[in-house]
Amino acid sequence: MSGPAPLNAGRGNRFGIGFFRLLLHCGGFGLGVWISRIVTWFYARFDERAFAATAEYLKLRFPEDADSRRKLKRHFHRLLCELARMLLVSYRAGIGGGLPIEEEDRRFLPETGGVVVVLSHCDCWQSAMALMNRDSGRVINIMALPDRVAGMDKFLALKDKRGFNVISTEGFSGGLLEASAALARGEAVILMGDRPVPGTPSAEVPWFGGKIAVPLSPWLLAARNGVPALPVFTELREQPLRVAIRYFAPVSLPEARERRLRGEELAPAAAEYVRLLEQFARRHPYRVFRFGDAPEEER
Repeated sequence: MSGPAPLNAGRGNRFGIGFFRLLLHCGGFGLGVWISRIVTWFYARFDERAFAATAEYLKLRFPEDADSRRKLKRHFHRLLCELARMLLVSYRAGIGGGLPIEEEDRRFLPETGGVVVVLSHCDCWQSAMALMNRDSGRVINIMALPDRVAGMDKFLALKDKRGFNVISTEGFSGGLLEASAALARGEAVILMGDRPVPGTPSAEVPWFGGKIAVPLSPWLLAARNGVPALPVFTELREQPLRVAIRYFAPVSLPEARERRLRGEELAPAAAEYVRLLEQFARRHPYRVFRFGDAPEEER
């Protein structure tokens, strides 16, 4: 299944990624973050497609500034600064310099059996994957588009990538058959709950007084296979710097093993997840990296 190239397909390169890796090795995390503020200023100033892709979120999150391009650009720069910071945190973890990790409500994560884990592109979300097979040895699969930018690995925060697999959504079934087989084996399947993949079922649900299109795939996969769908969020905390991972109770789903589900039956589950995402965005407005498709004229 093919669609428009993701926004990051034309952003990032070996030189740029290698440069920040060198900064981390030689100057440390603090220097990397400081330099990233300068680099992201240029993106905020000149990358109109990226700005157009995130403007919808910024206008809803900051309605008082929705009519001011200058103010929205300032919000955009702060968002890019946080994105760069989270990528540096993830890469630092992947080379063995990870931060202390706290867990909240891990009791919601079953120790055995198949489970669908629903993440979002917010905060240092990649760090959530590091813990999930820590005690149980459960194999972890992430259902996503393959990475197209060299060095921008979905498992950037993992030093040891054994036991972690990518199920491509570009295949015949959009990855659903492979994901169902993994769940039947008692593995975990991670899906992103904030960005729909082009051509897959989605629903529009309430979001900051407006609407947001989100995928139905996490809830459909869990319902069809009779496994829990568990929202998980990460949060970078200060003083001392550490990563908190919070697990939420599984979202309620309709029974679906013996029948075909309609999209409207799954929309309440998607809406409940977005409610949690909105709560996170109210606390950390610049750590929600939901870059939508830019308008056609911006491509």
